[in-house]
Amino acid sequence: MAESPDLSVIIPAHNEGPNLRELLPPLRALLDARGIRNEVFVVVREEDGATREAVSGVARVLRQEEPGYGGALRTGFRAAAGEFILTMDADLSHPPTFVADLWEKRLEAEVLIASRYVSGGGARMPAHRALLSRFLNRFFAKGLGVPLRDLSSGFRLYRRRALLLDEVTARDFDVLPEIVVRAYRHGWRVQEVPFFYEPRVHGSSNARIIPFGLAYLKTFGRLRGLRRADTERKVPTRPRG
Repeated sequence: MAESPDLSVIIPAHNEGPNLRELLPPLRALLDARGIRNEVFVVVREEDGATREAVSGVARVLRQEEPGYGGALRTGFRAAAGEFILTMDADLSHPPTFVADLWEKRLEAEVLIASRYVSGGGARMPAHRALLSRFLNRFFAKGLGVPLRDLSSGFRLYRRRALLLDEVTARDFDVLPEIVVRAYRHGWRVQEVPFFYEPRVHGSSNARIIPFGLAYLKTFGRLRGLRRADTERKVPTRPRG
């Protein structure tokens, strides 16, 4: 019987063939060079020719089962067999070399976030996106009582047991803060790792600013209610260790 993978990599991708062609070979080389038993999934809404060609021989394509970015992650989470699960973007803004940094820290927390906004991190992006990103992250962190700077980063390494998929309801990019808040509710350790974000190389972003912001605000209301209920019930928030 084949051994289970140590690490499952999930990459949501929509018409990202040119970027995947540059991303997947060095990612696979890094994982293999470090002796990490791995599986790599590229989650798509529709499998175009460029994606099929880029993925051939280095990853497995999964057809997305639910709409939205959150739906793509959930499709990958269900298929993943690894004890650790990495999520990253297909657009080359998340370099494969940083996967090694997250992997080295894998035992320090159940959720590791590649963070643009902690000391040592940074981002190069249009001013309007930077402003919205910082506002939403500060708003969520303060309003939900979560001591993090970058809840919206999708470059993460999870311990499988900390992914509470039966509880998560968000289906778009707002799935990212929801996963973290629910991990906190159950006492899992969450840690940020300094990371410098560079914009995509090919194509345009699939995120739309106004729907993105509205989805986050709607999710904030739900999560705020959960945190208030925790306070009333005096749910412990100390990490499990």
